[in-house]
Amino acid sequence: MTEVLTSSGVLGEIDKQAKHVASIANGMHNAKGYVGDAIVGGGSKPRAHGMVKTTDLHTKRSNAKHNTLLKALQGGG
Repeated sequence: MTEVLTSSGVLGEIDKQAKHVASIANGMHNAKGYVGDAIVGGGSKPRAHGMVKTTDLHTKRSNAKHNTLLKALQGGG
């Protein structure tokens, strides 16, 4: 199961989705510092997951004020 959860196909799809959420967030509230990536977590059961994060203070503050990442996960609405 670990091989499936960390396979290149799974990583590629998660990366695609994380970048899509970052793209939606970058189109909102005039903050352009969101990036998305797929990563493999460690621990006893490693598996791939996505992360979208802020890269600068302006974007971090904008996200805190507007809940941009939450809205982006909901499709930008």
